[in-house]
Amino acid sequence: MDSTNYQELLAKYLKGDCTDEERALLDQWFASLDSEVALPSTDDEQKELLAQNWQMLAARTVKTAPVKRFQARPYWVAAAVVLLIGGLSWYFVSRLTLELPGRQEQIAETQSSFTERINSSAVPEQLVLSDQSVVTLQPGSRLRYPIEFAGNKREVTLIGEAFFEVRKNPHKPFLVYSHDLITKVLGTSFRIKAYPTDRNVTVAVRTGRVSVYSPQLATQTKLKSDPETIGVVLTPNQQVTYLGQEHRLVKTLVEKPLVVIRNEELASFTFQNAPVSKIMSAIEKTYGVDVVYDEELMANCFITTSLDQENLYDKLTIICKLLGATYKVIDAQIVISGSGC
Repeated sequence: MDSTNYQELLAKYLKGDCTDEERALLDQWFASLDSEVALPSTDDEQKELLAQNWQMLAARTVKTAPVKRFQARPYWVAAAVVLLIGGLSWYFVSRLTLELPGRQEQIAETQSSFTERINSSAVPEQLVLSDQSVVTLQPGSRLRYPIEFAGNKREVTLIGEAFFEVRKNPHKPFLVYSHDLITKVLGTSFRIKAYPTDRNVTVAVRTGRVSVYSPQLATQTKLKSDPETIGVVLTPNQQVTYLGQEHRLVKTLVEKPLVVIRNEELASFTFQNAPVSKIMSAIEKTYGVDVVYDEELMANCFITTSLDQENLYDKLTIICKLLGATYKVIDAQIVISGSGC
């Protein structure tokens, strides 16, 4: 008796639909297992058999039908339960692997043709994707991506660190899966750090805007809405770190904020008895950051200084010393506190 027949008879047995002849056939098959029937001996063979026959078996067993009373044979109950549990386990594990975003296997299963690039050298390597987006892959990092992007999304999986320069396409968003985090962009440049030895993932934006969110975070908070709605939106010089242990997103500024305007728009940071409001406006425009302070309290504060050569944080340190104030970075905003002048 071949594998298809015995699975069909097992399904009928579970419903109580076996005839006396069929139960006798099952008894005969069971008695011959040791010598005549070669059952799958490895996990791969079991999975292959279940993949071929599970859909047919499940379709037969889930249908409701009047159950006939009959004398159950314990070994057949055991055989049928083992088959069903094995099939269900294979089925749901496979579904889980396919449906969880952020897993490496997702791209492999959903894309018909993909490849993987591993940077085993000691220097960054650059690769151009089919949409002409450019990825600079750091040493020891790997990227899985389709040879050709299909469908209405562009999806890749990153392990390690890479800088992305994404070609704009508003009709086909670009998504990067890294651990439990998803970074979604339409066209921008940003850096992601997602090393396998670190549960935390950091996304830092250089140009444009990106949406960063975690389906795992949505699950933890028991929200049924779109996971993206509880994520964060990043603009230039902002970054977010997903704390995997705490399932939390922490938004801040990048370590070295860069100038975000063109050179011809860049104003001088040499001030002669200038009001604080003018200096703060220059900082906001130059670095694309929000500066929060008590404008009324500091309305009478004026500063004379030259800050053309300093980076953002050095500028803030000098300004705060002159004002007798302090600053903090809170939720990617610069918050200045002081008693005024």
